[in-house]
Amino acid sequence: MQRDIGERIRRLREAQRLTREQVCALAGLSVDRLAAFEEGREAPSVGVVIKLSRVLGSRLGGILHGGASTSDALAICRADAVGVGYDQGDTDQGYTYRMLTRPGTPGHGMEPFLLTFDPRVTDARPLAHDGQEFVYVLEGRIELLYDGERSTLAPGDSAYLDATHPHLFRGLGDAPSRMLAVVWSAG
Repeated sequence: MQRDIGERIRRLREAQRLTREQVCALAGLSVDRLAAFEEGREAPSVGVVIKLSRVLGSRLGGILHGGASTSDALAICRADAVGVGYDQGDTDQGYTYRMLTRPGTPGHGMEPFLLTFDPRVTDARPLAHDGQEFVYVLEGRIELLYDGERSTLAPGDSAYLDATHPHLFRGLGDAPSRMLAVVWSAG
């Protein structure tokens, strides 16, 4: 799956006749990092995919899962349709994510994800990207670092934030934590 994402990123970049250097300058990434994504050696975080989607003129779901045609008014995604193949790892940020809607649904501005945090990852770094986020903690404790301020979120807690400010979510404790995240962007 991570190779598929990288392949979509590479195809979008090449279709626009952009070099890796040009994309990196616009997205704020290193060329080595973009190469790792395109070659399937590394999976980009949701924040990085959002930045790349803006630079490459694609929707977030288009990069994550490719295009798909479904109704603008209603898109039902059955539990068995959101299978293991949709899980994506992010070793740098310490979580895996699963998209919770049908990929590429036209006309939808929100992208919901289920994030599972590995509490052993302690060196993740804050990221910023276009749009806004709403998060709801399902289980465990999650630390939110937002614009330099730290907060601890417990099950049932939620946060709504402007994602253009640096932010980081990190699992606390000994067991994995899970959180629903809905990302909205105007593009």
